[in-house]
Parts: sequence; structure tokens; C-alpha cells
Amino acid sequence: MTDLALHLDATRARAACISPSGSYLPVLDTHGRSAMPLVVAVGLRGELLTGRSAWEVLLEKPESACGAFLPHVGTGRLFRFGNREADPAQLLATVLDSFRRLQVRAASVALTTPGYLDEAAVTEIARAVESGGWKVKVAAPSALAVWAAARQQTAAPTGLVCECDEHAMVLSLVEESAGRSRVKALRVLRNAGYPAWRRAIAAGLADATVRSCRRDPRATPGLDAVLGRHISAWIDEDGPPLKTLPLALEGTGWSVRLNITIDQVVEWCSKLLVSMRHAAMELLTDPSVASPAKSLVLASTSRLPGIDRLAHALHDNIGGSLLPDALLMEQLAWIGAIRSQKATAGLWRDAPVFDPVSPTQKEADRADLIQAGA
Repeated sequence: MTDLALHLDATRARAACISPSGSYLPVLDTHGRSAMPLVVAVGLRGELLTGRSAWEVLLEKPESACGAFLPHVGTGRLFRFGNREADPAQLLATVLDSFRRLQVRAASVALTTPGYLDEAAVTEIARAVESGGWKVKVAAPSALAVWAAARQQTAAPTGLVCECDEHAMVLSLVEESAGRSRVKALRVLRNAGYPAWRRAIAAGLADATVRSCRRDPRATPGLDAVLGRHISAWIDEDGPPLKTLPLALEGTGWSVRLNITIDQVVEWCSKLLVSMRHAAMELLTDPSVASPAKSLVLASTSRLPGIDRLAHALHDNIGGSLLPDALLMEQLAWIGAIRSQKATAGLWRDAPVFDPVSPTQKEADRADLIQAGA
């Protein structure tokens, strides 16, 4: 039996555990990446696919795939894709089965989810997680785990945590007091989730292509997947920062090769950056908050075009981007605190503050695990 940290949002699932030797072990997909797209799709032979295989289907045949379902767990909504029909809890269980292929017998799970979910939704998600035999010991907003990791760098009592997924951008003002951290204020920007960034970049790419060869790639069959992969390279949380990225497009009787720069992409996303700036300023200057935010933590927004420039314009003390492992390590520390009776199990809206944890990661232990993903 082992402890498992699990983060879920409308875009991705991440998990990590502690090996028998005490090493930190992230769950990796078949591409060696720790973020599994929260997508389910129907394959060519009618089989269910998850992870990046399902994400590829979403790009090529969106009618055969389903994503962004996490916010709808517990609502009774049904999703239809391919020749299948499922409710969000069933879709989530399908994704989690990929993690269970690790054959890890999880004694305790620390679960984090986005702050836009209410307690009823988080409870339903926890039930879906437990349906496969795992036991959720604690469930909390992911901003608390992000802040717990970031405070080791910032040494500040308050901070603004910026997160993003398929559903929304979430800005959480986290305050630490009397040995506990809590979300004091929250802004949920439904019009600034990942889909809005993709649409802005797609419109910019189309405009650049029209200027070059008078063709709109969005009107050319078969190019949606090419554009989708190019756009994802600019915003993928696990990808490397980009300054330029070539784009080659070809249709009947035409072709074009463009070299897209980060400055172009930032310009295309300028309206989203303005929207985020206004919401962030509201929180940073909120008179109802006793102590103004002393730090800005980018979390899963760190790869959004122009976000680094906006962050430096908003605040002098930038916690910067955190490795996703940092969040999961904090969740594992929560389970240890519950076991040692320094904290109580349950649904947390605030979290105890502990000393940092830094379990080592050994390649030998990693090799013992079966990778998750289809």
C-alpha cells in the first residue's frame, strides 16, 4: 500500500506516489510526460482511448472524443462521442483506470481540484476516484498546494496563484495566517480558459496565412489537426518555452511556410492579457483583504503567451512557474501530516502549513513502474 497525490482539472490529470524506498515517483504516460490529457475517445476499432492517444483523436476527429468534462461531474449531463455515451463520472473513471494500470494499491489519496468547483462537485469527483478502490483522505483546492510549494521561494504571507484549464482561468488570492493557508478571494474567468487562447492564436495564424498566400487554413479540410498541434506547442504546460516556431501548411493548389514568433503570438492574445490584468488588479487591490498579495505565482499559466511580461508588470515579487511535481509533493506531505495526526482528513478549504518536503527520485524506482496511458 502507498500514498498517492492526484491533481485533476478540466485539461489534465497528474499523479505521483512514494516508492517503498521513500523516493518520489511521478506517474508518466507512454510519452514519458507527467500530464495526462483528461480526454476520452473512441479508436478506429471502437476501443476507448485515454491520454495523448485520445488527444490525437480530439485533434483529428473531434466528434469521436470528449474532453473538458470534469466541471460537469455530478450534474447528470451526458456526453456523446463516436458511438458512445457516458456521464462525466464514468469518463473520469475511464481516465483513472489508466493510472490504476500501475497496479499501485493506494492506501490514501490526496486530491486537488480547481477552485471553481464547489464542495458538492468535489465530493462527487472524490467518489469517482474511490470507485476503483482508492481512498481519498483529503481533497482541497489546487491553489493551496501550489502556494504551499511556492512559499518556499517567496517567503511571503500572501500570494496570487494563477491557474488555467479548459474551463476557465482561476486567480486565487491565498493568505497564510496562524499556521494555515486559505483562499481569501477568487476570480474565475470563463472567457480566458485555454479554448480562448487557442481561438486567439488560430485567428492570428489564419490572418498571417491569408496575408502570405490569400488562403484561410481554417477553411481547408485536414488542416485543423496541424493548426491544433502548432497552437498547443505555444501553450502546453509541459513544453519548452518558445521564441519561434515554423508552420508549414498545404492545401489543394497552395502551400505556405511561416516562421511564427512569440511577439506575434503575444499580440494575438493581447485582449486576453488585458482581461487577466484587470481581474488580477482587482484582487491585488481588494480592500476587503487585510494584507495585499506579496507574491505572484504563475502555476499552470506559465506558458501562456505574454504571461511572463504581464506578471512583471503586475508585481515585483514573481514566484514564477513551479514544476508540477512541487504541487504533488505537497499533497503527499498532507497525507503524512494526517497519518501523524498533525492534520485531519476531509474536504479542506484551508490547509495547514508544513515544512518543505523533498523526497528523492531514483531512476531505478521509476523503471519498476508501468507507465500509464493508452
